[in-house]
Amino acid sequence: MDSGQATLPSAAAQCPHTSAGADAGTAGSLLEPDDLLVFPLNKRAVTQYAVGENGTRELRVYYDDKEISFDEPDLFAFGEQLAEQSQFVARSATSWGQGYEWPRVRELLVQLIEADVLRHADESDSAPRLRHEGSRPSPLPPGPASRARSWFEVEQITRELTGVPLELGYLELVIPVFRVAHMALDADARQVGESNVFPKALRTEVPTSWRTCIYSGTRYQVDRPMNVTALKSMRAHWAQMMTVLLIVRGKYLQRYPQVRDGWTVGHLERLATLVLAVPTFALMRKRNRVENGRLHPALSSLFRVTDGVRMTMHQMLFVPIGEPTLPPETPMTAAEIYEYAERNYSFHSEHGVCAGPKSMVEEFLTVLVDGRLPRDWQSVTLDDAVRDALDDLDATTHYALHALRAHAVVFTLWPIMARTYETMAMIADDWAASGLPSVLALRDRLQARLTSVRTATYLATEQWRADREAVYADMFEQSGAGLRPQPSTTRLAPQLVPPAHAPREALADQLDGLLARQLGAPELEHAAARARMAACIADFLLREQAIIRVACEMQQAVNAVLERPAPTRPFSSVEINLHNRLQEADPRRLPYLIDELDDLLGVRIVVTGDRIDLGQPPGATH
Repeated sequence: MDSGQATLPSAAAQCPHTSAGADAGTAGSLLEPDDLLVFPLNKRAVTQYAVGENGTRELRVYYDDKEISFDEPDLFAFGEQLAEQSQFVARSATSWGQGYEWPRVRELLVQLIEADVLRHADESDSAPRLRHEGSRPSPLPPGPASRARSWFEVEQITRELTGVPLELGYLELVIPVFRVAHMALDADARQVGESNVFPKALRTEVPTSWRTCIYSGTRYQVDRPMNVTALKSMRAHWAQMMTVLLIVRGKYLQRYPQVRDGWTVGHLERLATLVLAVPTFALMRKRNRVENGRLHPALSSLFRVTDGVRMTMHQMLFVPIGEPTLPPETPMTAAEIYEYAERNYSFHSEHGVCAGPKSMVEEFLTVLVDGRLPRDWQSVTLDDAVRDALDDLDATTHYALHALRAHAVVFTLWPIMARTYETMAMIADDWAASGLPSVLALRDRLQARLTSVRTATYLATEQWRADREAVYADMFEQSGAGLRPQPSTTRLAPQLVPPAHAPREALADQLDGLLARQLGAPELEHAAARARMAACIADFLLREQAIIRVACEMQQAVNAVLERPAPTRPFSSVEINLHNRLQEADPRRLPYLIDELDDLLGVRIVVTGDRIDLGQPPGATH
């Protein structure tokens, strides 16, 4: 038996199984056969079977920040029984499996005591206690918005929150399609995104009941409560929700018939996004638009539960902490989704935990993934407002897929940016040998940024960046495969390479001059380092220009599906950073490189799809 670190970044229990021998006497002195042991909050323990690194089957018990692995088959019964015990007499553990001798069991129990998994009953006063299962206070600060807003006010909203007005025709380049509906109100006067509204500044204060979670698993009796108001609405509309889910799943299978042979992580992320697009498209389309405040609660409830699946797929694809990320083509089943969510704390959010009991979550997953017919589905009658939202699923599908392509293009910028920071830091480090104070300051600043990249982001290593780029490429290409007709631009990478006719040399010369002026380094001895730095910056700006150009092409397709007017101003490097600026300040977030370049070069850089301007700084940041 051994243990290691699970999802939460805390010290793991060290609980290696060894043969009863070397330290058995020392261990035995800590535990007598008749001692009463307690497993505090054992309902929080989750047991799962997995394949270990050596290819053999293991039983793993996840408990808070601990992962306890049993790799000896004869101990599987011990591990399974352990998770079932709230308290027991130590000697009784010898009967949890076949042929357990007391010395061996004693050693295992002592290791679990030392790992703070088990405790002696007389120490129970210091053990975690059950929380009151009734009402809990809201974990949220008061909603900062005085009224529910709509993205049809996008220019006013972004001007208020960032100082930069964004045209509606660029919305999906800044707000990912799976977040567009967040701040909308449903007919119950609740925001679609509930406590997770994006951006947070637009969350309104809505009366909500919170309770301690009583479901077995990682959510059991944790600090964060569950939203029982949202659960009540979900129960009231469950039959219609499952019927809509089955209909949307059928539409996805029409576009991707290959998934009948098995789902993958990438396909499930796209399917979840298509489900989210049903209420989103109804809210954003020109004809038959659902006005803010009139969205049917069945659709808002379906959005909330489906978004949990989408976020779990996102975690699998993009978050390399706890477990390695998975390629988009990785096969995935309903049971595997649930198991992953448990051991990786996907049922937990910043403020609360999922309010759905295991039975509801499993039913939802079997409908979504396996296509199992919902209970009494033939007797379900969809309300008119729900049926109206399904009246043009082809257009809804096109909206979701075009918007996913736009999202994939825009967010490819961040791995490129992290890579550029690393290259610039390396160049500055070499250049610092000159001893020039301005270059030394530049090196220190870039090293600080690079440290942030390596310690506080999911872009820390080149492998993580490459993996992320591969996911975005798959998202772009596979979303295109579901469009009818399929687009001529199928692969992403070739489109993001600056064209051969790009003014690379002229741009690099201009940047070289700015570096010489700002760093006070016009001398010939600095020429080689300046040229390397200028070429690196020029390459980044040209790549960002290619991203903006392709992203705007994708956005045109989104606007066409919605029958939305084309924007009148060009989309630029100023707007592409608005997604970050709409979030709360976070010192761990990768600083936008063009803001850094503005400070370094003493100019204001603005990149559009056809221009790169290095103008005089007006004082505002991007």
